[in-house]
Amino acid sequence: MTLGTGWLRALGTSFTLAVGLAVTTPADAGTVPFDGEGHAENPVWSPDGHYLAFEVNRFAGDTEMFVSEVSGDIPRQARKMNLPGSGGGFGAGNRVTINAAWHPQPLVLFEGSNQGGQFRIYYAVPGDGNASEMIKTSDAPGDLTFPAMRPDGGKMAFISDQTGNGDIRIRDTGTEAITQLTNTEGSEMFPEYSDDGSKLLFTRKRNSVEAVYMIDLASGEERTISSGNADRTRPTFAGDRIVFFSSDGSDGWDLVSTDMNGQGRQTLARGVRLPVRGRPQTTPDGRYVAYTSADPTQSSKVTLVRADGSSRVDIPTGFVACGEPAVTVSADGRTKLAFTALPDANAAWRFLSVIDITGRI
Repeated sequence: MTLGTGWLRALGTSFTLAVGLAVTTPADAGTVPFDGEGHAENPVWSPDGHYLAFEVNRFAGDTEMFVSEVSGDIPRQARKMNLPGSGGGFGAGNRVTINAAWHPQPLVLFEGSNQGGQFRIYYAVPGDGNASEMIKTSDAPGDLTFPAMRPDGGKMAFISDQTGNGDIRIRDTGTEAITQLTNTEGSEMFPEYSDDGSKLLFTRKRNSVEAVYMIDLASGEERTISSGNADRTRPTFAGDRIVFFSSDGSDGWDLVSTDMNGQGRQTLARGVRLPVRGRPQTTPDGRYVAYTSADPTQSSKVTLVRADGSSRVDIPTGFVACGEPAVTVSADGRTKLAFTALPDANAAWRFLSVIDITGRI
């Protein structure tokens, strides 16, 4: 099944059951439970703050996508997203499901590959877990990666290697028509729509160096946001600014922001811990950007910094090696922070935790 004009009707009862599970529970912090052991990685909130998608890397040839329903800040048992034709429990091997994104319904989108095959884009109802392929091979052959949904759900950007390089293509949700947006010598990655859907941020890697660009989707005008001899990667919109990671710094990766023209560059933090796959995570209003430090002596907290660098707030966690923070505001107005961490310095696996930080920023 493809995600076209009749997709919601086709999903039918399973979707209704999925969104009907919300309950009210007392505020408390919680670790997200999932089957088996592995490193929790790359948490991504649904637009309504009700679901949390994340990956589990078991270091056995597979990385699996899970989704947990979060009531208040109490996460429920996470459900694994199953690719068509895949079976068995955890530890099956050679199955990779990564890079979650969300349709506002909500549906979780992600890249998937079975048995070392091509990467394709799949979608699933959070409460179901049985994924369907979004784009038929006959419509777009080859590897399809980096799904990014326009906030209103009307279009999806993704990367296709059909022409040899990683080029951006756009899929219309209603008509299922696919158009090619870029065709360059470089490889594009990390597309993201602006809140109003009028612009698309992305990076392009050329001659082994990655730079940040933005396209005005109405005019087709492309603008260089940041380039140089070092990598600039994983850009995201933060209100009226753009935030990304840069390897210019002497302490490893820096967290950097610019205005929409690529001017007014500010280094928000130095020596940050680079997420496994994620981009900088902002609050829904774009005012704050969350990050953690690569310095072990500073790694027990999550810091939120204003996108203009004017202030910052530390959130102590009580854990070590904190990383990959993600912030949301739920329908009841509560601000929730998800992050990965080790429970102690001798722990074997990273877990994923959710805490309520309402009123702290």
